[in-house]
Amino acid sequence: MENIHKCTSALRPLITEAEPNGIPLAEDAINELVATTPAPERRNALASVRSAVRAHCDADTGSQFDFANAVNDYIEKLIRDLV
Repeated sequence: MENIHKCTSALRPLITEAEPNGIPLAEDAINELVATTPAPERRNALASVRSAVRAHCDADTGSQFDFANAVNDYIEKLIRDLV
């Protein structure tokens, strides 16, 4: 749970700022979550982060919405790759 909190805490300000150069930082935070989460728990951890990002997608507009969607797409790709 701590890994999920750390990841979402890193993503929140990046989504708020919605700077295109923040995408690699968001990906790094997500990659760190994956690297520090035991394999059997990765799918659930990513799904939890995805839920938090979706909440931003629902609440934000414009560049924040686009940024959150880009982050969500990256999470979706990682989840698909876990199969």
